[in-house]
Amino acid sequence: MRLNRFHRNCTLKYRWSTGFDWRMLLSGAWFETIAAALLAILVLATGYRPPWWFWTRNCNASADTGDNSRKFKTARDVPGPFALPILGTRWIYSRFGYYSMNKIHEAYKDLNRRYGPLCKEEALWNCLVVSVFSRRDIEAVLKRGSRYPLRPPQEVISHYRRSRRDRYTNLGLVNEQGATWQKLRAALTPELTGAGTVFGFFPALNIVTDGFINLIRERRASRFTVKGFEELAYKMGLESTCTLILGRHLGFLKPDSSSTLTKRLAEAVRIHFTASRDAFYGLPLWKLLPTSAYKQLIESEDTIYNIISDLVETTMLEKQDDARDESVEAVFLSILRQKDLDMRDKKAAIVDFIAAGIHTLGNTLVFLFNLIGCNPEVQEALYNEARTLAPPGCDLTVDDLRKAKYLRACITESFRIVPTTPCIARILDEPVELGGYRLDSGTVVLLHTWIAGLSEDNFKDADKCLPERWLKPMVPHSPLLVAPFGAGRRICPGKRFVELALQLILAKIVREFEIVVEEDLGLQFEFILAPQSPVSLGFRDRESRAEMT
Repeated sequence: MRLNRFHRNCTLKYRWSTGFDWRMLLSGAWFETIAAALLAILVLATGYRPPWWFWTRNCNASADTGDNSRKFKTARDVPGPFALPILGTRWIYSRFGYYSMNKIHEAYKDLNRRYGPLCKEEALWNCLVVSVFSRRDIEAVLKRGSRYPLRPPQEVISHYRRSRRDRYTNLGLVNEQGATWQKLRAALTPELTGAGTVFGFFPALNIVTDGFINLIRERRASRFTVKGFEELAYKMGLESTCTLILGRHLGFLKPDSSSTLTKRLAEAVRIHFTASRDAFYGLPLWKLLPTSAYKQLIESEDTIYNIISDLVETTMLEKQDDARDESVEAVFLSILRQKDLDMRDKKAAIVDFIAAGIHTLGNTLVFLFNLIGCNPEVQEALYNEARTLAPPGCDLTVDDLRKAKYLRACITESFRIVPTTPCIARILDEPVELGGYRLDSGTVVLLHTWIAGLSEDNFKDADKCLPERWLKPMVPHSPLLVAPFGAGRRICPGKRFVELALQLILAKIVREFEIVVEEDLGLQFEFILAPQSPVSLGFRDRESRAEMT
C-alpha cells in the first residue's frame, strides 16, 4: 500500500514538474498513432520481410521456368497505394492518409481514377485486398458457381462472438463459412425467403404503411417539411421488420408512442456499423488492447441484443398475432421449431434479422424518396401509374403491384444510383484471371458494383435518373451490376421482403403526397451507405396541390 502511495506521489510530482501527462498521451487515438509509427520505424530499421515476400519470389521463379509461353502478373503486381510492412495500406484512412473514414465510398472512386480497373490494398501482415471496378471482371467473379461461396468475415465481430458463448454458438449467417453457413442458411431462411410468407404478410404491411403515412402527416413542421426524416424511416424499418419476423405490431409508428426505444436501437445499429468500419479500415490495434472502436462495438452489440431479446421474450410469452394472419408469424415460428439448432442460435438469428432491417430499409427509403423528389418528371409518371392501381385510401394487393411496372423500374434505378450496399465482398475459392492479373485462391476481392453502375461504359446516360432503361433497355446496359442485396447463394435472405415493402410504401406515399426536395442529400460511409443527418424532405398533400392549380 505504501508502494502504491509512493508511486502515485511520484507520478503527480512528475506531472506537476513537467506539465505533461504521459498517460493521456498513451490513450485513445494518440496511442494508435505512436504505436503505428514506432512499429513502422522498427520494421524499416530491421529490414523485416514477411513470409509472402520470399514465397512470391519463389513462385514467380518457378512459374517462369515452367511456362515461358505465357507469363501472368500476380496480385502483388496490381497497382495501388504505397504499403507499409506489416501495416499495409490502412494508413491511407488514418490522420496521415488521404481519406476520411466516413467518406470511404468517395475514396474508392478516387482509387479507381488513380489506379484503373484493379486496385490493390493491403491489410494487416500485407494480406491482399483487390478492388475490382471493371464490369467484365465483376461479372466474371459473380458468375463463378460455388457450393459454399466465401465471404470475408468481419473479424472484430467474429472475435467478440467467440468470447460470448453464453449468447452465440457460431458467428452468424454473415460471418460463417462452408458447411456451417449452409446449415444455418437452410434452417433459418426458408420462410423468410419464401413467396408465400411475404405475400401473406402483405395485409399487415398495408396497415404498417398507413401508420407511416399518418406519422409523416403528424411530423410535418412548416407546411409540408419533415426535418430528421431518417428517424421516421428507421421507425418504419423497425416496425415492418418486427411485424414480419415476430408477427406483431409493436406501435413504433404511433405519433403518441415513446420513441426512446426506437432511437436507442437505431443509434446502436448505426454505432455498430461505424465501429465495424473503423475496426476493418483502421489499424488493428483492437487485437492488442480494447480500442475505442472495439468498446463501441461491444456496447452497441449488447444494446441491440438486449433490446431485441426483450421483444422476442415478450412475443414468446404472449404468443399472439396482432396482424391476425398466421403466415405473418411463420418466420418467427419456423425458427423456433428448428430442432437441430440451439436456442442461442435461434435468438441470435432473430436479433440479426431485425437489426439488419432497420437501417438497410430505412436508408433505402431515404435514398428512394430523395431520388423521386429530385426528378419531377419521373414523379409525375409514377403518380399517374400509382393512382390507377386502386382508389385513394384503399389498400393495395400483390396483384395490384404486379401491374406497376414503372414503379418497379424506379426502385431498380434507385438501387443503381444510390444503393445501400455499394460493393460485394468475396474470397476467391479458385484462381482467376482478371484484367491480365492472376489472382490466387484465398484472395479477397471487393466488387464495386455501384461505381461500375455509374460508368458510361456500362449504362447510357449513367448520371441521369431514367427508370425507362429498365423497361426498354438502352445500350450499354449491365443489369448484373445492380446488386444491392448481393448475388449468388449468399444473397441477402430479406431481398423479397424489402423489394415488396418498397413497392407498397412508394406506391402509397406517391398516391398521398408530392415529394419535395429542398436541399442536397449528403452521403456518408458507415460500412453501408447512409444519409448525412438530419435529412429534410417535403411531403405536400396531393389535394392541396390540386387546389393550388
